[in-house]
Amino acid sequence: MSQTESVIDIKKTLKARQLLEQFDMNLKRLKETGLHQDEDEVDTLEMLSSCLEEAIENGMDTSILQSRANALARYALERGYEQHEVEN
Repeated sequence: MSQTESVIDIKKTLKARQLLEQFDMNLKRLKETGLHQDEDEVDTLEMLSSCLEEAIENGMDTSILQSRANALARYALERGYEQHEVEN
């Protein structure tokens, strides 16, 4: 592996970790305090889903993300979203 590839891998790993931190922080906030007054729930759920997708794109192992994906799906289902909406 060249030094350039190593730097890119480190950047991707850091980006993936930042995405997961953002995901964890926002899902915890939703569960504990709910939406902000001006926040759209669908947009927030899509943002959380995008965090997971982008973490995968940045090399994060999907097995690490499975519990987070399950937690997000569980939250959405508890909020009244249909199974087919959650799967997409």
